[in-house]
Amino acid sequence: MNLSGYIIEKFTQMGDAYTCRRLVDEAQATGIALDIVGVHDCYIGERGVVYAKQPLARRDFVINRYKWGKLKDAINHLAHRAYNPTEAFNTFINKYEQVKLLRSEAFQIPRYILSTSLLPYEEVAQLGFPVVAKGLESSMGQEIRLVSNKADYLSLRKEFTVDKEWLFEEFITSSYGRDLRLFSIRGNAVACMMRQAQTGFKANVALGAKVENVPINDTLRTIAHDIYMQTGLDFVGIDLLFGDDKYFLCEINVMPGLQGIEEVSDVNIAGQIIAMIKADFENE
Repeated sequence: MNLSGYIIEKFTQMGDAYTCRRLVDEAQATGIALDIVGVHDCYIGERGVVYAKQPLARRDFVINRYKWGKLKDAINHLAHRAYNPTEAFNTFINKYEQVKLLRSEAFQIPRYILSTSLLPYEEVAQLGFPVVAKGLESSMGQEIRLVSNKADYLSLRKEFTVDKEWLFEEFITSSYGRDLRLFSIRGNAVACMMRQAQTGFKANVALGAKVENVPINDTLRTIAHDIYMQTGLDFVGIDLLFGDDKYFLCEINVMPGLQGIEEVSDVNIAGQIIAMIKADFENE
């Protein structure tokens, strides 16, 4: 069976990015043709989705690694299967949908308020201070702010548009500067790492956090299973905060990167993703 697919990314020239390179290499090793197509290198016109002056060809599958826009959805429609599935991907991009829909006996949800920064400061203060302000569809910590006082809160209005919605969450002090990233493939916990910020409270690998392998235990297996049953996401990064009694759900990532977690865990996650895709088509 000669399969072919696209990785949907921001730009086509992202072959050197760790996650793209790993997926392409593992696909090629199994005889699957996998190409990167950049949303910003395409347009939709009378001929459909056009790339490099030609209509974009149909493929067996796509791997979604770009969050926004109708172009991304149109490329999805050119494929027989999407990983992650388009509807679930579009739903769980949003951090509010995550705290609204996801539940497990193995984790807690932080107290939260959804609002714009025009909500009176006193209303947000009911969560206690500091609070974490999260842009609803941000990545790599880019729209995450620690709000410690009224001045911090008012600064959101200056830095961003006042109609921007924020998810304000209670700050989990027991997890300051550290969290867990659990990688799940169809409900199976395959790898986990602890991320420790070098400075500040954001423990993103993209921001320079140090990483350490964490053995998979029954609690992490339960979380991976529960998230999959509620989302249907084929693969997902699950970020957990350290609570006093159990984990808090920080967020899930529907397009998780592989750098850091593959290296520290010594697990071939890219290979497992490609093997899952190949098995889907072989078992049809």
